[in-house]
Amino acid sequence: MWGGYVFAVSVHRVQLLLQVLSVKRFHHQQQQQQAQSNAQEELTSAEINEICDYFSRRVASEPYDASRVASFITLLTLPISVLREFLKLITWKKGFSQAHGDIATAQRARIELCLENHSGSASDDRTESSLAKSNIHHDRAHSSVEFALTFVLDHALIPHMNVAGGAAWLPYCVSVRLRYSFGDNSHISFLAINGSHGGRACWLQSEDWERCKQKVARAVETVNGTPAVAEPGQGRLRMVAEMIQKQLQLCLQQLRDGPLSAGSTAS
Repeated sequence: MWGGYVFAVSVHRVQLLLQVLSVKRFHHQQQQQQAQSNAQEELTSAEINEICDYFSRRVASEPYDASRVASFITLLTLPISVLREFLKLITWKKGFSQAHGDIATAQRARIELCLENHSGSASDDRTESSLAKSNIHHDRAHSSVEFALTFVLDHALIPHMNVAGGAAWLPYCVSVRLRYSFGDNSHISFLAINGSHGGRACWLQSEDWERCKQKVARAVETVNGTPAVAEPGQGRLRMVAEMIQKQLQLCLQQLRDGPLSAGSTAS
């Protein structure tokens, strides 16, 4: 049970289904007594609809992938306040796509929460297969979650590209892995950045790719030094995603216009 609801993923006639059951009516008396204290710990109808829509668009779409299902389930185990952070990121990304249209969006830079796990288990001590498949890792003991964002780069900014791609990668995509610590002092940490051919699909010079990594890491740290919310309802994860996107675009622009300057960062 989470936020007053039970989520169940099932398979029926080779289709993935998501069932959402409200348990409020079974605990009506208890909820009346605790309504005030639990107001912020219940998912709203809009949030439930957003979760169902995301499941339909990203999890139940063919071809089916066990890691997408596992990542989605892991997402639902997060505390309500943290799940809301991810929903703000998902809602913002979806709204951007709808505003520009599918065709236009395919040619523009965009961001995806990466549900697919292309590298297997992130830890040797994971024994449960569902957790091992997930690309989102919830560490309850340390109040943190590890996840990856895939950035689809703007083709217009790429001066040269190795179109051969690589295993599980499109040549114009970059994946940034982050850790969100949501305890008493929330903090977002940069863990890694990966791309096709070790980043060499768009960054042909290894030193340029290394400089880009450093700039992205500094951009993430910049978010930790800003107020919790720059705009009402924006969310910290959306802020860091925007900051990384701007930094990647700046790196590509500098690569197109000339050698990267080690001292230049996105503002």
